[in-house]
Amino acid sequence: MSNQPVVDQKTIIHNIKNSLKAADKFIKNRRKTNTRLLVTGMSTSAASTLVAGVTSAAGPVLGSGIEGWRMACIAAAGLSLIATVSAGISQRLEISDRLNKASQCLDRLRSLDLSITTGNKTWDVIIQEYHEIASLFPEFTS
Repeated sequence: MSNQPVVDQKTIIHNIKNSLKAADKFIKNRRKTNTRLLVTGMSTSAASTLVAGVTSAAGPVLGSGIEGWRMACIAAAGLSLIATVSAGISQRLEISDRLNKASQCLDRLRSLDLSITTGNKTWDVIIQEYHEIASLFPEFTS
């Protein structure tokens, strides 16, 4: 008699399906966040460069004299600050790394789900692979 606990196939299938949903949802949400941060950073950086370039080439656009230069510098600095904070948030949240990890998890879960559907792996192998996926990617598995 084996000392291994009997694992219900329906429970494993349910856990795999839930893990697929969780990884997919995570990827969709992080891609949106990543896109927003990238677009914000790039657009504010470009706007900052444009404000500084136009001001240096044509003089202050808003106002004149020292006040005009000051306003242009404040605008360029503010836009640069937003670009820097956007890039910093993206780095701090490790969005690219976590997206990559979630994509790897999702690919492995999809492969496992396909193996269940096609029946080309035994339940022992499926359970072993799911345990491996769960240990490598605990934030996406139930």
